Amino acid sequence: MSMTGGKMGDMKSDINITPLVDVVLVLLIIFMVVTPLLQRGYETKVPPKVTSNQPPPTNVDQIVVRLTEDGGMFINKEQFPEREFLRKLEDVTKGRESKVVFFAADGSLSYDKVARFMDMCNDHGAKNLGIVLEDINPMATAGEAPK
Repeated sequence: MSMTGGKMGDMKSDINITPLVDVVLVLLIIFMVVTPLLQRGYETKVPPKVTSNQPPPTNVDQIVVRLTEDGGMFINKEQFPEREFLRKLEDVTKGRESKVVFFAADGSLSYDKVARFMDMCNDHGAKNLGIVLEDINPMATAGEAPK
């Protein structure tokens, strides 16, 4: 195969590789500069891995008030009549910085009884009520009488 000179105005079909090499070299330089910057990290302190299956200790000074279906009022598993319950609740919450009281009620109680009990607790020292979702009577559902 021989090369012919061709005319002056004819188009060449040869690939000009010089611009491609220029672009590739510029990209290579950019990646060489950026790669060490991406490998830097921040020093962190990771706590040691603890494989204990024991639950975290519960706060022993938490106050849990409970209302049962028969009208029993409890403060931390100790039952009190209504007047004594209110006085005891005031005494227990009096010196506390955080007046958080956890509240549990029997699932078969009507809403108005539960709301009245919560209002009584709020009026006598419990400023924040946290609701315990575990039902005292697991056999009853809300609004249904126990069997």
